[in-house]
Amino acid sequence: MFGIDPYVFETLWPSLLGIVGMAAAMIWGWFKVKSLIEQDPDK
Repeated sequence: MFGIDPYVFETLWPSLLGIVGMAAAMIWGWFKVKSLIEQDPDK
């Protein structure tokens, strides 16, 4: 269906790396916010 030749791979990998990086940052941030919410004492 889609042919992945070296040129297409060279063109796509920076975008894929960026998408994976943003997803990882969002997941890390979600866990960080969740842990901070759980640490917050009830007033």
